[in-house]
Amino acid sequence: MPIEEDQARFLRCIGEPTRLQILKLLAEGERCVGELASVLSKEQSLISHHLRVLKECNIVKERQEAQKVYYKLMDAGLARLIIDSEALMKELSLCKCQEVNYEREGNQGSGEGEIRSDS
Repeated sequence: MPIEEDQARFLRCIGEPTRLQILKLLAEGERCVGELASVLSKEQSLISHHLRVLKECNIVKERQEAQKVYYKLMDAGLARLIIDSEALMKELSLCKCQEVNYEREGNQGSGEGEIRSDS
């Protein structure tokens, strides 16, 4: 399998807003589900679901201590990726488009789409 397919799968896994918020917090250090839910003002069940997805993608790992399970990033490089991508977004004003439309006639499944700008 080409590395680009793995890379695309990885980016889809982290490319969900709640998961990005979780990863941003985990870039600062390990946290338990309750802490993440409290900081993000989201239900623990939702946070647990996203952590399970991130764990299945080998992006986070867990450690149990008494009754609590703590999560942290699998590698420090992931923290750099999250922090650097946010800085890059701000610096270059990237991704100001609304969406990529893959349903355009003739492009279905081709990976090419029409990008519609907000401006």
